[in-house]
Amino acid sequence: MDKPMDWQTLRNRIALKLTSVACHLSAVPRRPVTVMGLEFPSPVGIAAGFDRNGALGRRVAPLGFGFNEIGSLTAAALVRLKPISPGEARLGVNLTLDAKCSIAETCALLRGAWQHADYLALNLIGPASAPLLHQGEQLHNLLSALREELHHLNQKGERRVPLIAKLRCLPEQIPFSLAELLLRLEFDGLLAAHDPGPPATRERYLAWQDPRRQAQACEQIEHLRRFCGKDIALLSVGGIQTASHLQARVRAGAELVQVHAALLRQGPWLGYKLLR
Repeated sequence: MDKPMDWQTLRNRIALKLTSVACHLSAVPRRPVTVMGLEFPSPVGIAAGFDRNGALGRRVAPLGFGFNEIGSLTAAALVRLKPISPGEARLGVNLTLDAKCSIAETCALLRGAWQHADYLALNLIGPASAPLLHQGEQLHNLLSALREELHHLNQKGERRVPLIAKLRCLPEQIPFSLAELLLRLEFDGLLAAHDPGPPATRERYLAWQDPRRQAQACEQIEHLRRFCGKDIALLSVGGIQTASHLQARVRAGAELVQVHAALLRQGPWLGYKLLR
């Protein structure tokens, strides 16, 4: 007998379906930006976890979203990935970095994802990657190998796919040491995740409406921008619910932002509300 679907999973599926339908009904004006050598129809994107298996693909631009990040994908999930729907939005592919996998296995995962992606994101905030954060040499070797693998793919291919890493960025825990490692390895971007992660509870959603919490996230971005200079693109995810939240993150130094919980709770026309 199948396990009953929990409320959160059902809500996510309904939100994904509504967003898919809305892609055919809307036409939000573009606000293009160029980041990491790519032109995005807008600076607002959908965070990994919402469209985990790529059902929306690149079709989300009419809703005001400049990009859609699918995943986080393991090797098994990548094999099951269906053809990506075309569209104007950029497609990011978020990859699970599993401490139990070898460097060769993770490089194979990157090679498989490269053909689908406009940019690749290495997920360093998931449970599978947690041990790597305490294994400095192993993490350095893994990220270095992945960067080199991508360099070869970009040289052989007809396009350049940027590489970013998703790092946890919580109060009093700005990841300066990891940011320094990304700079040394010449990563293209750093995605700062200001939220502890799933589940996306109502209490946590309401907590982000506190101006002090928003100011704290902006301060973290400002610190990272001063630390990194202009050598790396900064992306911000966590707590963005309104146009003023978006504007504040951009003023702080984020070039792209992602939404997830707000998309679940406010519906598919969130992009229009943020960009108006």
